[in-house]
Amino acid sequence: MIHLAVGRLEIDWGKNDGFVDHGPLFQVTDVAQVPYYYVDHHDGDYDRPKTYIDASGEERYQLFAKYKDGMSKPLWQVVERIRLLGYTLESCEAEFRSLAELNNFDTDRFPFELLKQALATVDVRKVSADYGEMGENFGKFFRRELYPRLGFEAIADDPDYVRLYAGEGMENLSAYTVLQLLAFNPSAADLPVTWQFADVENGGWAEREDLVRELDPEHRFLIVTEGSSDARIIRHAFELLRPHIADFFDFVDMEEGYPFAGTGNVYKFLQGLISISIQNSVVVLYDNDAEGVWSYRKSNSLNLPENIRVLKLPDSPTFVEFDTVGPGGRFMADINGQAAAIECYLDLGADALVRWTNFKSETETYQGELLGKTGYMRTFLGQKARKDGYDYSRIEVVLDLIIDTCAKMRSESHKFD
Repeated sequence: MIHLAVGRLEIDWGKNDGFVDHGPLFQVTDVAQVPYYYVDHHDGDYDRPKTYIDASGEERYQLFAKYKDGMSKPLWQVVERIRLLGYTLESCEAEFRSLAELNNFDTDRFPFELLKQALATVDVRKVSADYGEMGENFGKFFRRELYPRLGFEAIADDPDYVRLYAGEGMENLSAYTVLQLLAFNPSAADLPVTWQFADVENGGWAEREDLVRELDPEHRFLIVTEGSSDARIIRHAFELLRPHIADFFDFVDMEEGYPFAGTGNVYKFLQGLISISIQNSVVVLYDNDAEGVWSYRKSNSLNLPENIRVLKLPDSPTFVEFDTVGPGGRFMADINGQAAAIECYLDLGADALVRWTNFKSETETYQGELLGKTGYMRTFLGQKARKDGYDYSRIEVVLDLIIDTCAKMRSESHKFD
């Protein structure tokens, strides 16, 4: 058997070579000793499992745990990976509606919000790994085990309907939807998600390299930026601040020199990607300055395919009153859309200064440049871990923009019709 679990709550399982590949939820560094639960037997007699009667009068199997190799990652980190695989909260609800239609249960009597509320409030830490008789289908499992444990009796307007009819609809609810909804649960957020694969590996049904591997190329996103410094900063930001999802993002190889520095060349490169119908998922990111805004607008006027998104660095309220200098002297100005290159999203301290340069007629604004930007970049790139007192808030917003865009792009390819 092979299991996917949150704490001791199993949410997916398989046998021999019949199982779902959950490898993309984890990274190769996530191999750890995790618990495997087995039925205890009388004196080694495998026809006579030990049982006991629990507080509710149900007969349970007596279990014991062994620790073996498996994958383990905190739920909140797994959910961020799930989003980038395309399972957003919106796609979870779409899946729920599809199951309701397929199984003919009324979403007015059993709405998605009820399932979300139940999974957000159940005490996952108290769930036992023993659900009674082995091999029961998920509909029976839902009615007999999850229904009382999730408290539907207390929160549902029509609990009998939920127990009798909606339970069967839950038989095909994906593990990733369950994980997404459990992430709203305070008792579950820090619990480990474990993939207990050792028994199928030891049984010869799968090889270790098939189970523990780098993220497959079809799950990755190519990030295209205006220059090498943009790519270096964003790549390092993911590795430093979001290492649990950094492997989802590829950047243009800069070892032999950046091939298309500047907004004009990026625009031409984007036209080329469209013309060859590239199949990769691509995000083009422009700076939030006069040149970048112009190219951003021009690029979005193209006939973009579903697998390409064009972004610019986000506006920031901290840029509205920024110290600048130009021919008219030194004064405070809003640099959003005029001078906010990627270095501006780092910690700049109190002495940051933008110098106004050329006028951009297409946007009727001046282009500006952060003075000493190379120094700010080197300070950031030199960090090996989060540094106390360093302000990461603006670069975190950039990462969130990229993540949200990629998650939405991937989720739109999931259909639950």
